[in-house]
Amino acid sequence: FIHSIPSIISFIMSPATPTTAAVLNVFIVGGTGLIGTALRQMMTPPRVTSSGTQIVLVGYCNSRFGVTCSTGQTTTWNETTKFNDDFVQSCCGSNGNNNICIADCTASEDVSNHYVTWLQQGWHIATPNKKCNSGPLERYQACLEASHSGKSKWYTEATIGAGLPIVSTLRTLVATGDEIMSVQGIFSGTMSFLFNTWNATTTPFSTIVKQAQEAGYTEPDPREDLNGMDVARKVVIAAREAGWTSMELSDVTVESLVPTALENCSLDDFWKEFPQYDAALAERAANAAQEGKVLRFVGAVNVTTKSATVQLQALPSTHAFAGLTGADNIVQVETKRYGPAGGSTPLVIRGPGAGADVTAAGVLGDLVALANAK
Repeated sequence: FIHSIPSIISFIMSPATPTTAAVLNVFIVGGTGLIGTALRQMMTPPRVTSSGTQIVLVGYCNSRFGVTCSTGQTTTWNETTKFNDDFVQSCCGSNGNNNICIADCTASEDVSNHYVTWLQQGWHIATPNKKCNSGPLERYQACLEASHSGKSKWYTEATIGAGLPIVSTLRTLVATGDEIMSVQGIFSGTMSFLFNTWNATTTPFSTIVKQAQEAGYTEPDPREDLNGMDVARKVVIAAREAGWTSMELSDVTVESLVPTALENCSLDDFWKEFPQYDAALAERAANAAQEGKVLRFVGAVNVTTKSATVQLQALPSTHAFAGLTGADNIVQVETKRYGPAGGSTPLVIRGPGAGADVTAAGVLGDLVALANAK
């Protein structure tokens, strides 16, 4: 079935009142980026959840400076003044500092390395950053242990599908005793957009990639999307949430669409040389079309057989993954209850899987869930 998303902001949250007793202090790391800026805007003014907890943005930072919201003071980082936990606590002011959530809106490995310490000291984390929950197993398990053994919580809804309820759905299935057998889908908004809009008979693939890059649909260096590693990280996250908890990124077999010869060259050289590889991909598209199929970039994990892939697949035009538009994501989950084993269709989640606003909304949804948690 299709799992739809309620409007987090309009139904769960209401304007703050000064009599609110409970406060969740939120500090945004990466608060001046696209996602961080969108989240700051959604959190201004402060709001009160249905449980009566006020969600307050106390500060934010980037790699150059930090801002204390209560005073508007900007602190520039230098050799003697650097971002640290003391700065976060100082931003809480009269709110107290015993209920702090770090909203990590970066894609930084360095920030991820702080997660264990933050969780161990009782701070919460809500993030779209995939580096930790798809990264080295030892660090991932340390975060899980810290968040399960203490008072801290680690929310990661926005690490797959932006604001789509994918992680929470997988967790609910497991928590209610279902057995997840497989998870597959189109996990990348960028790759979805490329193959949803590319007409192989009229436009070279390199041209559509360039157009997408100029429109902001890809990373500045599109090889970061084309190499499949972003999708691979999301497959790892899905697998771990589905029960394959020992999975590592190296367990995923990845088909990169970046020619081997262009993996390490300069970006300028990549754009110069990439068109010569158009013919091979156009041939794959033509062969698929002759069979009534379309090309889609699919990530999949079979939890039962412990196998995972990221690859360009030729799918029938009637397939659920073939009918997407724009940068939509779609994820199909087969379990003992949902799918052939349960005598039904698989569970399907579909919707916008990229964009600052929907990603920030996913983080905000986690903040609301955290504020409402008892």
